[in-house]
Amino acid sequence: MALGVFAVGLAVLMLGVALEFNVVLLVIGGLLMLGAVAATAHRRHAGPDPDVTLRPGGEGRPWRQ
Repeated sequence: MALGVFAVGLAVLMLGVALEFNVVLLVIGGLLMLGAVAATAHRRHAGPDPDVTLRPGGEGRPWRQ
């Protein structure tokens, strides 16, 4: 979804450049692109943290106690 909004913003921006730097289209395209990036900037992974470690060992790991 955000990639599509970004692509539309980029297309509007390019249209603004093609139409002799139409400021209104440049601003709208820039705001669409900025909004798409800002909407995905603080997305977090839902759910518990993965149980991954780079250290070898089983359930008796001393650093887990």
